[in-house]
Amino acid sequence: FSPDDLRKILSLILTDEKVGAVILQVDNGALRKINSSEASFTESVEDLSMEDLIAVVDKAISRAEEILPPHIQTHKTVFGVKENWVESETKKIKKEYLDKLKKVCNALDLTPIGFMVTSEAITYFMQDEEGAPVSAIVAEISKDSVILRLLRGGKILESVNSPHLESAPATIDKLLGHFTVPVLPARIVVFQSNPD
Repeated sequence: FSPDDLRKILSLILTDEKVGAVILQVDNGALRKINSSEASFTESVEDLSMEDLIAVVDKAISRAEEILPPHIQTHKTVFGVKENWVESETKKIKKEYLDKLKKVCNALDLTPIGFMVTSEAITYFMQDEEGAPVSAIVAEISKDSVILRLLRGGKILESVNSPHLESAPATIDKLLGHFTVPVLPARIVVFQSNPD
């Protein structure tokens, strides 16, 4: 094994509809994406059986690892999880979701080394790119719903969500009226967690 073979990290990003597997290489203290793959769930990750969850995650990892030499597999894993999977007070993963992740790790021989809340990771990325704390409304559009998060100075102040109405723009417009602050940021950042 070369030293490079041992410096790979797997990131598993779980959303309602899919899992993304990203293989990262540690180069001079920075992470570089080597390969990635996605696999869709047949139903929401919340309702998926453990067997189906493990099978879909395994498929995404296997596809992402296809470019690696045959004797190299990724084990060290960072999870990207949904905001509602984490206790807001303790910032720890809720027990029912932690149990799910442990079963996935045991079944697929993964070593968890950390987790991130996906929406917070996007905020940190934007802040890093722009060089200043972000003030904006971030709209996450999935297959079944829309979540709006109000950011001021890089912190999530409020979060509102709704199933889709007649369209995503109509749903966003309706949700904007549910924020309690008198003045909203001028910018809306949209990201789509559903590939379709």
